[in-house]
Amino acid sequence: MRRRLLLGLAILCAHSAHAAEIDAGGYADLRLIVPPTQGSSYYGDIGTLRFGYDDGNVAARLTDVVGEMRAHLLPELTLAATARIEPRAATSADLLEAYVRYSPAYGGTWHWSAKAGAFFPPGSLENDQIGWTSGWTITPSAINSWMGYELRTIGAEGTIEWRQGARSLALTGAVYGWNDPAGVLIADRGWDLDDRVSGLFERERLPDAMAVLFHTNPPLHAELFREIDGRPGWYLDLSWRQPGLDDFSVMYYDNDADPSARSSGQLAWRTRFWNAGFRRQIANVTVLAQALTGSTEVRPSPAFRSVTNFSSAYALGGLDLGDWRLATRVDLFRTHTLATFPSTLSENGCAGTFDATWFPRSWLQLTGEFIVVDSTRPQRTLVGEPASETERQLQLLARFSI
Repeated sequence: MRRRLLLGLAILCAHSAHAAEIDAGGYADLRLIVPPTQGSSYYGDIGTLRFGYDDGNVAARLTDVVGEMRAHLLPELTLAATARIEPRAATSADLLEAYVRYSPAYGGTWHWSAKAGAFFPPGSLENDQIGWTSGWTITPSAINSWMGYELRTIGAEGTIEWRQGARSLALTGAVYGWNDPAGVLIADRGWDLDDRVSGLFERERLPDAMAVLFHTNPPLHAELFREIDGRPGWYLDLSWRQPGLDDFSVMYYDNDADPSARSSGQLAWRTRFWNAGFRRQIANVTVLAQALTGSTEVRPSPAFRSVTNFSSAYALGGLDLGDWRLATRVDLFRTHTLATFPSTLSENGCAGTFDATWFPRSWLQLTGEFIVVDSTRPQRTLVGEPASETERQLQLLARFSI
C-alpha cells in the first residue's frame, strides 16, 4: 500500500505538468574523494563517513543526481516529488519525498496549512536545501545525517501559524506510519556523518559486526520504512522565526512503536527524542546550533531487552562573502546501550568539519571539505579492528544546478 501510494503521488505530479504551473530544480554532483582508511557503513563496516576504503582509491565520480518537481494545481494546492539517481547504489533510482500540500492564501494574523504523503520531518535549521542538503557543508551534522537516513514522515502533517510583521510562531504536528524500524541504525551502527539520505524503497545495510554477534552470515539489512505494529507515531514542533535575527525550534518525536512487534524478520523499535535548534544572523555571519537527545528500545522476546540512549550536539559558524562561503562545525555525539546481555554497542565521539565554497556561476558550486572524526566504539573489536579510530576524509565537489 505504501509503495503504491507514493508512486501514485509521484506519477500524479508528473502527469499534472501539462495542466499546472511547474517549478523544477535539481543538481548533479561530481566529486573527487580521498577516502579514509576505515570502511564505510554502506558496505557493512563501522566507519562513520560516507566513503571508505571499500570505494577504492582516490577517484572522480558522479555521486548523485537529484531532481525536484512541484506542480501547482491551484494557488493553494501543490504536488511535490523529489527523486535521486545514484549510479553506484543497489537501488540506483529512488524517491526521497512525494507529497501533496494545501496552503490557503495568507489573510491576516493566523494561517494554516496541511500536507500528506512522504516527506522529511521538521526540526533542522541546517538541512534546508533540496534533497535534505545543507547550504554550508557537503556533509551535514551527525544529527541531521541520522534524521536523513532513519526518519521519514509517511502520513499527514498540519501547521498553524501566527504572524505579526516579520515575526512568526508556528506549531506543527503530524501523525504517521511506516517508520517502525527507525532506531535500528543508531543502535546497531551508531552515529554517522553522511550526506546520503535513505531512499523510500531501499534497504539499509547493518554492520557485519552484528552478523558476528548473532552468529549468522552477512549481509544483514533493515527496511526502515515499514509498518509493523499498526500503531501510528506522532511529533510536535514549535518554531519561532524572526528573519535576519533569530530562528528557534523545539520538537518532540515519538514513533510509538511496540518494541516487541516483528514482521517478516523486521523488528519494531520504540524511538523517541527531543530536538532543539537555533540560528542567529550577525551581519554576514551565520551561527547554527542544534542538540538532540533520546532513546530507542527493542524487546524481541521476554528474555531480551535492549535500550540505546543517544545524544548529539553541534555548533556551526558560517561566513558569507558573496561568491564565497566559509564554514566550520564541531560535533559531539554518544550512545549508551543497556541490554539483557553485555553489549559492545556504546559509543563516544567528536568531529570537526571545514568547508570552503565558491559560486563562480549561478549554476555551478565548487566546494572543498575536510572532515575528521574521532570515535570509540567497542563493537569494532568484533571484526578485528581497534575500538578507537580517527577517520579523515577530503572531498572536492562540483555541483551543477538546474
